[in-house]
Amino acid sequence: MKTIIKTGLAATLGLAIAAPAFALDTGIKGLTQNGRIKVGASVLYDLPGQGDKFGPANWLIESKTTYRPSRNWSFVANFWLRGDAQKYITSYDAPQGGLTNPLDQTLGSNLNFNLNDKNCGFPLQCEEISDQLTVLNEWEDIIRELSVKYRDPKRRFTVKFGKFQRGWGQSDGLRLMDVLHAQDLRERFAFRDSDELRIPALMLSADFKLDKLGMAGPFEAMGMKRPVLEVNFVPEVHHSKFIINNPTPTDNGMQADGSGGIFGLPWPDTTDGPSGLGYVGFGFNTPENNADKLSFKDAEYSMRLKFEAWGGLATINAFYGMQDLPILKLRGLNLIVGASPNNLINDPTGASIVAPFSANDTEAIVHGAGGYLDFLRDLTATGGANVANPLSVATQVFFGGGGPGNVCFDGANAPATTAFNGNTGTAFCSVNADVELDYDYRQKLVGFTFTRDLSDFMQFGRKNSSPSMRFEIAHEFDKPFNRSNVAPEATPSFAGELPPGALDANIDIGYDQAGGEQAFGALAVIPSRGVTKSNVTSTMIGFDFPFWVPGWETQQRSIFTSLQIFDIYTHQSDKGLMVQAPYGFTTVEDHQNYMTFLWSAPLDNQRLVLEGLLIEDLTNDSTFYRQRVDFNYFGDSWRPRLEWMHFDAKKESVPLGLLNNSDFIELSLTYQF
Repeated sequence: MKTIIKTGLAATLGLAIAAPAFALDTGIKGLTQNGRIKVGASVLYDLPGQGDKFGPANWLIESKTTYRPSRNWSFVANFWLRGDAQKYITSYDAPQGGLTNPLDQTLGSNLNFNLNDKNCGFPLQCEEISDQLTVLNEWEDIIRELSVKYRDPKRRFTVKFGKFQRGWGQSDGLRLMDVLHAQDLRERFAFRDSDELRIPALMLSADFKLDKLGMAGPFEAMGMKRPVLEVNFVPEVHHSKFIINNPTPTDNGMQADGSGGIFGLPWPDTTDGPSGLGYVGFGFNTPENNADKLSFKDAEYSMRLKFEAWGGLATINAFYGMQDLPILKLRGLNLIVGASPNNLINDPTGASIVAPFSANDTEAIVHGAGGYLDFLRDLTATGGANVANPLSVATQVFFGGGGPGNVCFDGANAPATTAFNGNTGTAFCSVNADVELDYDYRQKLVGFTFTRDLSDFMQFGRKNSSPSMRFEIAHEFDKPFNRSNVAPEATPSFAGELPPGALDANIDIGYDQAGGEQAFGALAVIPSRGVTKSNVTSTMIGFDFPFWVPGWETQQRSIFTSLQIFDIYTHQSDKGLMVQAPYGFTTVEDHQNYMTFLWSAPLDNQRLVLEGLLIEDLTNDSTFYRQRVDFNYFGDSWRPRLEWMHFDAKKESVPLGLLNNSDFIELSLTYQF
């Protein structure tokens, strides 16, 4: 199958290269055709213990057809096909690949949930996935724009309908107001150009020039000159697309067993802080709860008023849509006793038994006195373990109450002497927990942007240049968060069926989980206690300046520079809000500060273009830098590019820390027509 796909791709590339000669000269008035073909290959150089390796080899084919039969009508059909010849990478935290064995970390052994290690023996699950060609060929991935636009002959209004995208806001590198569309984070996470990150949606958009419609009077009385009202209706709802480097069973197609390589989100750090151990034998299903894809009930509505004021251009924005990132909700778990080909720890000696537990029971088992966290912490306590594995205790319910208490081994890969409280165990046990990714939350946001040239106030530099100022503020109401500081209160529904004291009722065991050390335990609570909301106010101020280097008399064009400072204020951060569970367990600071700096220098008659982007997470002392070098020496069609991305971040910071080992250098070639 791979050979067929690669052969088809090669044929498509060949046809696409030959097609422009015919497509450019259509012979039809108002019909234009253009597009591009891009191929690239990269080298990864910051993989711990793995040396340098070939990285993503991206390719892209894009075709755009525009037809303007008159000045009033325009039709656009823009399609692209993208993919990766992706090298799958093992877990960065486990030198041998896979997840660290929670009961044997000192020996450096792993539970081999890794994706590309062929040497996996009983009782460990290993899934072999080799390099493969990934193609984003779903119909909704192929359409970049398919739209029709009508402009009133008197230029009073325009109406556009179809599948397309619109951008809001003034910020670069980080988005505050640019919320009309979810983002496609599957290839380069959020470090591509913004127009390539946005996911187009079916929408109806209209712009009304209020002065030409005779409706500008009230606005002009308030100093708003030449007001334009933009209204958007989006009945097709998307959430952001990403890939999880997930080595465990799951029933979620988007995050199925597999890998997104260096830009796939890492498997969550499932570590209990006090014990330093991970959850033994846990796998996760991650079903999604989405908004209705096409509906009026979950449709998104937005408007923007653009006007001139205070010597610049301003906008007032309002957005009523859906969240594009998930909230995690515990739905329960299945305890599997014995063999099953889909579970993490298998017992080939007998058939498996599945025991379901509700979310309330799950919380009680994990947090209750004598529960799972007590068991893990007791393993590391001085003097040996005194708490029985609750997986073993809980299975008594499913063997006739008061039945054998030694059904489950006490831990994955545990030694033969595992006899905590007399429970030696007779079967391997594992847990598949259902943790829902819930996107069905409203996003309510208002904002304001302003930009103007400051030449009336200042001019300096070698050619007396003037900076431009940009300002943006966005306020989001009731943004949902998972909590890292919880007080579990659940009592198991089967408590009466257990022997006395086997799993005592829980007495308000809350604890501070600052830094994400205990966040995994915090997620094992029912949603009513694990999810909360907070208002968030985000502000950006930026300055753009054309820089002429002192003493460089032969400089042909200015170096464009752009400096931005961000402050993201979370109003109720003291509730222990997680940045983005389950992949960002760190807690939100009340003020999160970023700085970005973008520069672009065209040299040698603009044939050599250097562009750099720096993003500095000031709160977490983390850095991202992207350097591009474009070589425009080969006519109007061929565009070679050298690109370098480097991350220097703390593991706990989000999002830069998630990609700390994703450094790469890529050489790409684009043919545009």
